[in-house]
Amino acid sequence: MTWRMRGVLGVALAGVVLSCGPSEDEAMKLKEGSNLDDIVECPYLYCGYDNRGEYLLCAELLFEYGRSPPLCVDSRICERLDCLKPGRRCVAFDGIPYQIRCIKDDDD
Repeated sequence: MTWRMRGVLGVALAGVVLSCGPSEDEAMKLKEGSNLDDIVECPYLYCGYDNRGEYLLCAELLFEYGRSPPLCVDSRICERLDCLKPGRRCVAFDGIPYQIRCIKDDDD
């Protein structure tokens, strides 16, 4: 393979890899003062219940820098997160694993 072909192939592969992250419309960040220190990765895509008896979701969080590994989160995870773009809100999408992402706020 010539060096030109390797260069073209490398650029194409880099474009595919970089395009796999969340879009700016879906992405979020932690609210100032929040952290995820108490959250663990999902064992076998199942999290069970927390110490209050609340069912935990196994979910990917779509951050500005990429997707998190599947994490065990409760239904209040969006209270810790802000959407990157104004006029959007955090929601959980059903799936295996769930996805926590931002969507357009219907109030706008």
